[in-house]
Amino acid sequence: MNDNAQQQITLTIDGRAVAVPKGTLILKAAEQLGIEIPVFCYHDKLHPIGACRMCIVDVEGLPKPVPSCATEVTEGMVVHTRTPEVAKTWESVLEFLLINHPLDCPVCDRGGECPLQDNTFKYGPPDSRFTGEKRHFAKPVPLSALVLLDRERCIMCTRCVRFCEEISGHEEIKIWDRGHGEYIDTFPGQPFESNFSGNTIELCPVGALLGSVFRFRGRPWEIKSTPSVCPHCATGCNIRVDVRDNRELVRFLSRENADVDDGWLCDRGRFDSDFPNSEARLETPLARKNGELVPVGWNEALDLVAEGLRRAAESGPASVGAIGSPWRTNEENYLLQKLFRTALGTNNLDFTFDSRPGGAVAISEACRDGLFDGSIRDIAASDAILVIGSDISVELPVVDLWLKKASRNGAKLIYACPFPVELTRYSTIFLAYAAGGEADLVAALAGTNDQVAGMAPDVLHEAVKTLSGARRVLVLVSLRAFQEEGGDHLLKSLRALKSASGNTRICGVAAETNAQGAMDVGMLPGYYPGYRRIGDGSALAQMAEVWGLRASAASATSGDQMLAAAREGNLQALYLMGQDPAAHPTRGGETADALARIPFLVVSDTFLTKTASLARVVLPGCTFAEKEGTFTNTERRVQRINPAIRLRGESQPDWMILCRVAERLGAPITYDRSIRIFEEMTRVAPQYAEMDYEVIGEKGLQWGRHETPWTPVEE
Repeated sequence: MNDNAQQQITLTIDGRAVAVPKGTLILKAAEQLGIEIPVFCYHDKLHPIGACRMCIVDVEGLPKPVPSCATEVTEGMVVHTRTPEVAKTWESVLEFLLINHPLDCPVCDRGGECPLQDNTFKYGPPDSRFTGEKRHFAKPVPLSALVLLDRERCIMCTRCVRFCEEISGHEEIKIWDRGHGEYIDTFPGQPFESNFSGNTIELCPVGALLGSVFRFRGRPWEIKSTPSVCPHCATGCNIRVDVRDNRELVRFLSRENADVDDGWLCDRGRFDSDFPNSEARLETPLARKNGELVPVGWNEALDLVAEGLRRAAESGPASVGAIGSPWRTNEENYLLQKLFRTALGTNNLDFTFDSRPGGAVAISEACRDGLFDGSIRDIAASDAILVIGSDISVELPVVDLWLKKASRNGAKLIYACPFPVELTRYSTIFLAYAAGGEADLVAALAGTNDQVAGMAPDVLHEAVKTLSGARRVLVLVSLRAFQEEGGDHLLKSLRALKSASGNTRICGVAAETNAQGAMDVGMLPGYYPGYRRIGDGSALAQMAEVWGLRASAASATSGDQMLAAAREGNLQALYLMGQDPAAHPTRGGETADALARIPFLVVSDTFLTKTASLARVVLPGCTFAEKEGTFTNTERRVQRINPAIRLRGESQPDWMILCRVAERLGAPITYDRSIRIFEEMTRVAPQYAEMDYEVIGEKGLQWGRHETPWTPVEE
């Protein structure tokens, strides 16, 4: 523990005593007493600079007022925040800021949620003494296609600049000129291309930085906010979904979960928010008639689906299969595998076409035996971090920020990847290996292998030395690496590394939003929910008791095996939920050819994708913003999503669609809410056994978490 955290300082603020750790700022000490001190330049995640002087307070014994955001407490300090002198200072600072700030609150997107506006009403002057002409600039200045700058409103708090310097590492905007001529801008001719540019909009305490996606689309009093989880990657960043008039989704904002996102969002998570509003959404079921997909009613579509699946299943369990989705909820994936295992008697289930049976074995063993016990927050407390086989900046952008923060705080970052990526410039050691060589690399790091092909021995030796000398080691390993031929070898090597490095934790890195959850609930080939092997008598008995139905013990095939069977004409029916494999940039054509050979293809999706255009029946599923359920992120944290907008057209949640299919197949699979499915999941998936839907709350619960949390390293 940090020495400052152990030493307590007692001071008095406005006549009230408070004890805080040494090193605490006056501003934060006042917060503990519920005393508000207005700020502009200060932000909890940025280094204090005391630039705006808004937070000035009086300290007895000092010759002049001090900025509370940049002054540490001392023993016996006496602080006054509500004296006439302090009130006059706050009023004067606001008056200076408003000299050139345009009073255009009625048309400013920050109107109604603007700190400058709020502080002016609370602490500012009743009117302005300034009668001259205010400054005028061209507006808005496009820093990028997503971020617009209204230079007239800028108060030079420099939050945006400091975020780029201290957090994202993308120093693309700077302060230009000096004195009254200072302004914020990018380097000449260079756009603001940071993957985290949208955070500067949320950090801006006025309406100077605006997002082009939300601009002029709503006012705060028209907006209803719903807590949810970002659907775009497996980090599971917490978001606030803002909806206007209960129908138009207008923006995503960050909703801080200190264990997951540290309060940040990447630009994909912030700005890719308009898809639920798209006019291209599927709103009615479609069925193929005379070679064309035409709209039909739900009853006709579901009758066709049930009859087509039933006929295919009559040819045996190998003739029918289902592919779930890492972009659908745990409940929907769980229900899909339950339906096919019981009503159709098959175990041909997967959530991707990329998997191999050996990879499923390795992943299931890693999840079942507790190999994965690391957390995103462990990054901040690690002395050494080993990343294997994943381009974190692309796959889990906000985890990129955690790693950069750890590197700045002194953690040794060892990046292992076949090619250089953005984070390699932050790494202490870069280990380049041949694609598919993760198992050999980990074996070498664990001391069970002498060398790695193509890697200099001294670099490898330095990495081994760094890991062995660290007190706390976190390993982030791509789950895709388990799908390679040496998945079992990688599993053994990781176990050896964990033993050899002492206090080591491992976290699997999933690229897709809910890939971990899809595996947890039974969409992994060869495994029932909870990573129990097909044919496991105790698992079968338990599920039969919970389900009231007998699950199939037939052999299983993976996604790539199902495609092979389709090419050979041996797969009669496939139900595909929430995926578009025919649009894959490299394998799409080959996959589309295989899918076209399946006599009865059913696709449930929100858009008429390339894959959906091949189907016999297309069912309109809804987006994450229209339903309740759970996602499980890459660190195995189960988090809730909540409906924020009304269903579009006749679209329905996939769990509801599956219940209606089950009814037509004669299977007693009915639920009135998604929460009922979750409650059932906790009875058959051991990893979820101690979870309660309400207790999950807005921050989530993690399975496989280490009982002893690491104390984060302070900056």
